[in-house]
Amino acid sequence: MSLTQDIRDAFSRRDNALNQLIIINALVFAVLIILRAIFFIAQSGSYQLVMRQLALPSDFYSLLRHPWTLLTYAFVHEGFLHILFNMLNLYWFGQLIREYLGDRRLVSLYILGALVGAAFFLLAYNFIPALQPFVGQPVIGASASVTAVIVAAATLLPDFTFMLFIIGAVKIKWIAVAVVLISIAGINGGNPGGEITHL
Repeated sequence: MSLTQDIRDAFSRRDNALNQLIIINALVFAVLIILRAIFFIAQSGSYQLVMRQLALPSDFYSLLRHPWTLLTYAFVHEGFLHILFNMLNLYWFGQLIREYLGDRRLVSLYILGALVGAAFFLLAYNFIPALQPFVGQPVIGASASVTAVIVAAATLLPDFTFMLFIIGAVKIKWIAVAVVLISIAGINGGNPGGEITHL
């Protein structure tokens, strides 16, 4: 069976939202890698123009011109580890949400997480003085959506246990706490916008 047939089958089923979200993220990632290579070989700056259409800008004026970026940024990744960890977490925690709340709620949660993350990002960059030097820096990635899924799963099933490599058994509530604390700790790093969207 071909890859295109597998993708078509994944989208033909109504009870497959988790895999569909992961496939969309992976396809966008693959297309952007190909475009970046093409534009690099062609010595064209067009890749940045493409990213400007997809990444969430930090200023309201740019957002008014690109309102769709409130959602598109949550499906865009540039680094392999960035998408890998986001999709692994989405898969692990998304399975719990699917099982207990269903596919439709999982998609709603993913989108709501993206919108709330975007709101935090925009408000923080425009109203927190310490972040003024970073104004103009856009944000990409599914981290806000994935964090929403993790926190929702931890709220729904706080004592559910994951077996983590080396560490062993850890309750999901402590994983959620660690995710939030790591995001808070990273705000004063090189990517404050990305960390703020997690919150």
